[in-house]
Amino acid sequence: MSENYILMFRDEGIDWTQYQDDERGKAFYQKFVDWTADLDKRGKLYGVEALARGGKTVRRKGASIVVDGPYAEGREAVLGYFIVTVANLDEALALAAESPHANAGGATEVRLVTPFPKPGNVGGECARPG
Repeated sequence: MSENYILMFRDEGIDWTQYQDDERGKAFYQKFVDWTADLDKRGKLYGVEALARGGKTVRRKGASIVVDGPYAEGREAVLGYFIVTVANLDEALALAAESPHANAGGATEVRLVTPFPKPGNVGGECARPG
């Protein structure tokens, strides 16, 4: 049985100054485009999205709502994510290790995607995608 894992690419571990040159930046981006196509061809790609920088964090502190960010220190920021369909955690880790992000020294968090009740099915059994 296959499982879905999310690969979250974090904004830490990569010296981004090396990609400020327009050509190097385009080449790095193209590596992701090519890797995405390869994952899709291999039947491993479930979904992928990039995330804009500069988001906000919302927290409740007592009766107050606190909105923080964006932070200059972005080591916890998630740049984007892939959801991959694989046999197990080891295969998900292997895919994360072959990513352009990992090859550039970036940190990738890997987590199992677990079912969550869908509207109209709250409290009932959750269907897994795929």
